Amino acid sequence: MSQTLHSVVLVGDRFIGFAVQENVFTVSQLLDRIRGGFYAPQGVPVLIESAQGVAESDVVMIVEELRHQGLQERVQIRLQPSTLSGAGEVHKRVVANALIADLYQVNDVLYGAGLRLHNDNELLLDHQTGQHVQGMVAVEASRQMFLAVTERYYAAQWPQRRYYYVIESMNTDFENFLFPLCSTIEYRVTKAQVQDPARLSFAADIAIHQAGRRASLTQVAFTAFDAELIEAKEDRRARQAVEHMLRSPMAALSGV
Repeated sequence: MSQTLHSVVLVGDRFIGFAVQENVFTVSQLLDRIRGGFYAPQGVPVLIESAQGVAESDVVMIVEELRHQGLQERVQIRLQPSTLSGAGEVHKRVVANALIADLYQVNDVLYGAGLRLHNDNELLLDHQTGQHVQGMVAVEASRQMFLAVTERYYAAQWPQRRYYYVIESMNTDFENFLFPLCSTIEYRVTKAQVQDPARLSFAADIAIHQAGRRASLTQVAFTAFDAELIEAKEDRRARQAVEHMLRSPMAALSGV
């Protein structure tokens, strides 16, 4: 007679607040349980499902400990493979700060991806309370999503050009808590004006889904300018701001 499989969820140590849930453990908690003899070789088979904040190096460390304890047959760990969008798409040099994984196209207006959250993501280093993931993660994931979609499926048509992205408006409605579990991102283009390759203008709706619910909806309007054009304008405005401050330092401090 086959034994019942017992499944647990594994999250990164940053999400210890979420580990109050039954059958949810952080990487450190799981290692303590393995080393403490909680799992006996003859017990019920265990499947560990990796969620947010779990790196490949964490899985390697856990697998090595399972082998050391003779538990490799009883306890299995599953890490969902993912391909992160690179720095050229999400505009993040540090891999831990990239949030977009497995980007794909459905049709001309609809795109999808997975939300991937590293344990050492910049948004988690100084603020992570309670069980849910802070709202700025949803905002930043939406920002990276519009960059990744535009870079891969639009800007790539003009590889000789370098684009500078300017957000015109960005509004996020937070509809449900987002927890450190698997999540998907849906990107729907509502406007695309791409006749002039020096100025690509877009509007889009970006939804993050988890556990059958929409966690957030971001509506964004932005333009990708040819970098040479916008950098000249930016430099001119920066120079004017410096001159204004030097002429009227008190007015500059008050924002006038």
